[in-house]
Amino acid sequence: MPPLQNLLPRTTPEARPAPRICPTGRATTLVADSATALAELEAFGRAEIEALARERQHISQRRLETAIGRAGIPPRFQTRTFDAFTARTPEQQSALAVARRYAANFQRVRQQGNCLLLVGGPGTGKTHLACAVLQDVIRQGHTGLFVGMSEALRTIRSTYAPGSQLTELDAFATFTRPDLLVLDEIGVAIGDDEKRRAMLFDLLNARYGAIKPVVLIGNLTEAELHAYLGERIMDRLLEGGVIVPFTWASHRRQRQPEEST
Repeated sequence: MPPLQNLLPRTTPEARPAPRICPTGRATTLVADSATALAELEAFGRAEIEALARERQHISQRRLETAIGRAGIPPRFQTRTFDAFTARTPEQQSALAVARRYAANFQRVRQQGNCLLLVGGPGTGKTHLACAVLQDVIRQGHTGLFVGMSEALRTIRSTYAPGSQLTELDAFATFTRPDLLVLDEIGVAIGDDEKRRAMLFDLLNARYGAIKPVVLIGNLTEAELHAYLGERIMDRLLEGGVIVPFTWASHRRQRQPEEST
């Protein structure tokens, strides 16, 4: 009996065209079999899409880091977030909730120019929450600036010096241009009280007129803040604004380095 293979019908292997190389050089060899070719093309397409997504995410992250760097946030506070804020007491939880809502509703805040005043003793987390708000606002695509009151007033005052290349309008534009201004160290004395109040009033009034919100940070009580800023400034700040008192003890004294002023 002849071997079994001799009894089976002889078949000729299906002829397949020679593999082709993607003319762009970016894909692997494409085979002629339609199913295999389609699978390879789909895999290639997915890989390209994923690569583009990663590149866009990388570019977006770099832009965010650049925006945060330009916002003047001190390096110590560039990693401060809402989640990292210690909120054990009802008062701390309330302060955190107010800050979260302010950032989450910033589109409305921006349209109405609502201000946020964080007051209380040093080391209670005011700067932590203010910087968390500012970074959240920047992530939403808005612009922001963090500056100490003394630095802001020195910048304005420097324009009065003979030969200054910076005009008063330039100085005010620096502080009125951003969507959100965080003004730190309210209560730190600088120069004559009346001149200080006049410059500070002009600065805050410029933002008030432009419907631009401000977050103020001060190591003062609410009553001391009123006395320090004066009725005219407080009247503008509290038009739709809110004061958040930080009445608890300093976190620094409790050796909790994650908290700030």
